Amino acid sequence: MEHYKKWNNLVGWVVFGIALLTYMLTLEPTVSFWDCGEYIATSVKLQVGHPPGAPLFQLLGAVMGIFAFGDWTQMAFWVNTLSALSSAFTILFLFWTTTALGRKLAQSLGKNDQITMIAILGSGVVGALAYTFSDSFWFSAVEGEVYAMSSFFTAIAFWAILKWEQELDINPRADRWLILIAFLVGLSVGVHILVFLTIPAITMIYFFKKYKKITITNFLIANAIGVGILGVIFVFLIPFLLQLYGFMEIFMVNTLRFPFDTGTIFTTLLIAGAFIGSLWYAKKKGFYYMHIISLSIFYIILGYSSFLTLAIRSNANPPIDENNPEDALSLLAYYKREQYGDFPILYGQYFNSQLDKNRPFKDGKPIYVRDEEAKRYVISYDAKFSERNWDKSTIGPFPRMWSDDPEHVQNYIKIGNIRNPEKKPTLAQNIKFFFDYQLGHMYWRYFMWNFAGRQNDEQGRYELTKGNWISGISFIDSMRLGPQKNLPDYMKNNRARNTYYFLPLLLGIFGLLYHFKVNSKDAWAVLLFFVFTGIAVIVYTNQKPFEPRERDYAVVGSFYAYAMWIGLGVFGLIDALREKFNKPIHALGITALCTILVPGLMAKENWDDHTRANRYTARDIAKAYLDSCAPNAILFTNGDNDTFPLWYVQEVEGYRTDVRVVNLSLLNTDWYIDQMKRKAYDSEPVPFSLEWDQYKQGTRDVVYYQQRPNIAPANARWMASDFMRWIKSDDPITRFQAYSGMREFQYYPVKRLRFPVDKEAVLRNQVVSINDTDKILDYVDVDLDMDYLAKRDIMVIDLLTQNDWTRPIYFSITVGSSEKSYFFLTEYFRLEGLAYRFVPVKLAEKGQRFEFGKVDTEIMYDNLMNKFQFGNMELPEVYLDETNKRLSYNFRNIYARLASQLAAEGQNEKAVKVLDFCMEKMPLEKFEFNYFMFGIIEAYLRAGANEKAMNLMNLFADQLDQELRYFKQFTRNKRKAIQQELQNSMQFYQFLAQLEMQYILKSNDLNKSTLYQRFTTASADM
Repeated sequence: MEHYKKWNNLVGWVVFGIALLTYMLTLEPTVSFWDCGEYIATSVKLQVGHPPGAPLFQLLGAVMGIFAFGDWTQMAFWVNTLSALSSAFTILFLFWTTTALGRKLAQSLGKNDQITMIAILGSGVVGALAYTFSDSFWFSAVEGEVYAMSSFFTAIAFWAILKWEQELDINPRADRWLILIAFLVGLSVGVHILVFLTIPAITMIYFFKKYKKITITNFLIANAIGVGILGVIFVFLIPFLLQLYGFMEIFMVNTLRFPFDTGTIFTTLLIAGAFIGSLWYAKKKGFYYMHIISLSIFYIILGYSSFLTLAIRSNANPPIDENNPEDALSLLAYYKREQYGDFPILYGQYFNSQLDKNRPFKDGKPIYVRDEEAKRYVISYDAKFSERNWDKSTIGPFPRMWSDDPEHVQNYIKIGNIRNPEKKPTLAQNIKFFFDYQLGHMYWRYFMWNFAGRQNDEQGRYELTKGNWISGISFIDSMRLGPQKNLPDYMKNNRARNTYYFLPLLLGIFGLLYHFKVNSKDAWAVLLFFVFTGIAVIVYTNQKPFEPRERDYAVVGSFYAYAMWIGLGVFGLIDALREKFNKPIHALGITALCTILVPGLMAKENWDDHTRANRYTARDIAKAYLDSCAPNAILFTNGDNDTFPLWYVQEVEGYRTDVRVVNLSLLNTDWYIDQMKRKAYDSEPVPFSLEWDQYKQGTRDVVYYQQRPNIAPANARWMASDFMRWIKSDDPITRFQAYSGMREFQYYPVKRLRFPVDKEAVLRNQVVSINDTDKILDYVDVDLDMDYLAKRDIMVIDLLTQNDWTRPIYFSITVGSSEKSYFFLTEYFRLEGLAYRFVPVKLAEKGQRFEFGKVDTEIMYDNLMNKFQFGNMELPEVYLDETNKRLSYNFRNIYARLASQLAAEGQNEKAVKVLDFCMEKMPLEKFEFNYFMFGIIEAYLRAGANEKAMNLMNLFADQLDQELRYFKQFTRNKRKAIQQELQNSMQFYQFLAQLEMQYILKSNDLNKSTLYQRFTTASADM
């Protein structure tokens, strides 16, 4: 083992270089979908993102932004590079962790020769590179999200305990590593709390090192202590500190009449004094462990102090200031994610639990705010009777099926095989749901993606995606998934179809077994690491069916632990084959073979679906949303992917800052309404008339409809201004009592509203062309077919009342799929791109659907053909995952609608040009045929481009033939799993046959009929 340290460092840095090069070559050069836009925007401008916050990530992201040297279009690249660097360093520490474990295996075996050194280094190389090229970790490594840096903190914390173990017997200052771990735990809170979950494993390594005699009793106690430390830090220490700050602040300001922030300063001095006193006392009395514990707690709090930046920046009121955590009180709610509500974990309500009949509600936590005039904190929301109090007989243990959302309930019934939804689900049914969905679908499926293979990149339905991994071993995959022959081309050519032939999985299992055989103590610690960062996360998060996106990033720590076992599997193989292959060259050969067959194979399979090089789709789609709007517009959005990328292009690249993006989900919160009422860049405040006391939390959160003939007749229609006066009123006549007087709610007595139209303002602000003056209505009537209004609904009505056609109002086309999603305004929508504009012209009859909105061909043609960019989505080498493709299909839809309208107006040449441009930007080689293609085909037919239409129809039918040939192979139960897909294919085929028949009848050429015959044959064959 001569020169081991030198080789360990050298090979480790080489592995680091491979990882960094991989991630930089595959890095997304700009913003990605989901939370990345928010994280990048809040990093480079040090703003406040969503709870529980990531201030340390944002600080480091701001530092990385310096390297853009003032080029704001490069900021996203440098924040993404932070993830690449964090991931590469994670790989470095994984290498050193694996070699440290390998060296302990060598010591247990009493081997210290050159073969052993090669085995140790080889285990580090294979384990680290396997994780480098693993599906979930690679995904996070190339985008500006917190999970890469979180993995880095996890890796260095676990490596540090092994360094402590190595030095304990030779260095009297070895316990400094324990203090470093405490500091890392504190720092990690400013990124993500994943590192907390390593504490039980770290505790066991400490226990095994300190206690030579292991008994069942002290072993169980040590495990319990590890879990207890985790609970103390996560549940008690940090929340307690924030609660202490909040209590002292209120006490000193309200009771002792000191100025604001006095309690915060006093508490800080009190904590500092307590630490200084404890250290002095420990030194005086010689209490060594008291000294170490005091320092550790101090460094946890010091690391956590990065959260001060959130309060500091929140007080500056930046454009993005989520939850407005300006003081200790609001910072506690921010850290505890109170905005998202609470859910049971080990005991609590089920989806059909009932409220206690005698006391259906209990008091919640009151909300305090500063009153600058009174110079004290006042209660803005007393939270009296604000929380549901469940009937004890309807709750129970391990409540996995807990959400009462109707959609979730239906999935609980289906997955849990519940026959009587009215009856409290049994523990067995909850356990079944846990194993089938939460573990099977939301953990083991991800685990197999990373170490067995992946079938495709589609989130899809539960019946199919619960088995969405594929090994490449035909007979095994066929038993699980159904036939693997005659796959349709788009399935076979899906870039995410990655096959590893079980090799990473099997090597890891072998490594696990070998580890327990040779060094069961370390193996137990790694097992705890694996369980707490994987299965325990699933238990804690208690996921609902179905999540809007894949959640594998949350359990990636367990894949890190498994990668250690993949590496140690190499050590075990070399050791097992040592008798026959006992030369260093043999050990190098085994290592090289394992490297090729495991990380090499993973790199080869995963590269094409993990590279994001030259992909700008998220940025350009965000710009397209903004370019769909007229100057100084208000654009309503709803989800992450039609909001966060827009925040990025406005905040970072300064693009179309005249448009005010209003997220409807966030509009239910008082702090977000506050922000909308402030000017931001080139956008004036949103003209809401409600004052803070009228929309603060706990006030008008929900307003219910009640018909009151003495107030308004059943079919009465009120002016919107009168409706808002009723809503704003505090008169008792606007309230009603419920739950035996325990709760008071506001109601509204009419559903039919009328908004007056100032025609001069409409023409002056170019809402409607002067040529359409005669089409402008005197008023806009809206029928709210809703039995309750949420706060966001009230604010939208208020805005429509106050705006008076001054600022253009748009709704993103991805806000929803129902008229309710658009506040029943769809009769007055004009489609101008990726957004509908609200205009005082009736464009559809009541109940008639134009897919919402009538196309304005002049504006839309200019937007779609001259303004919109497409982020290189058409380039063959640019990979588009399921999210990118799903959002890009919106383009296929709007281009088809524009072309159809142009054809209806007799502009056939322009219509064909639009469709050809769409097909150029969304080629069939990258975007398979689906429902959205029917609009393209129909538009070609309407424009008279019959050959192009028929060509697409035949190609579509070819794809359907492939699908049906594939589905035909399925039998019995497996046929049920693809029943929905089979029905879709047959329905699509029928649509094609009908389109062809329409064309034939129009052209009077019966000889052209082919699709109907093919459809008839396919139907009979199935």
